[in-house]
Amino acid sequence: MRPSQDQGQGDNQEVIIGGQSQILTIHKQWRVAVITQTTSTGSWKTIWNYNTGIIATKVTQQNTCYISIMNKNEMPSFNNLARLARESRNQVGLGRFTRKITFVTKGLVSNLQSYGADIFSMCSGVTTYMAHEVHATQDG
Repeated sequence: MRPSQDQGQGDNQEVIIGGQSQILTIHKQWRVAVITQTTSTGSWKTIWNYNTGIIATKVTQQNTCYISIMNKNEMPSFNNLARLARESRNQVGLGRFTRKITFVTKGLVSNLQSYGADIFSMCSGVTTYMAHEVHATQDG
């Protein structure tokens, strides 16, 4: 069992959010953040690659991956990730605002290798879809 605190190992930093259920690992050298969540209702893993501008999420119970282009206007900056995660960890259960972004799939991914080794490794052997962000219109 890991202690519920930040841990740094060289160029990597880990922040545990919400007890043991969500973990953010930051790889500074590659500018990659990996978020994993494991709960009784389901597990997922997301890779945010700030170098390539690609996001990939594997939903374990669906045996599916989703790959999309990172919208840098909506994403926190790489340098602020650890601070934001620490702040979020301290506010679990306080009803803090969370921005919701909706994605829709637009076809199967045929060449996982073009998205880099980390995404290739995570998504190999599962159905992988390309997805894009959609913006909801407000009625009114």
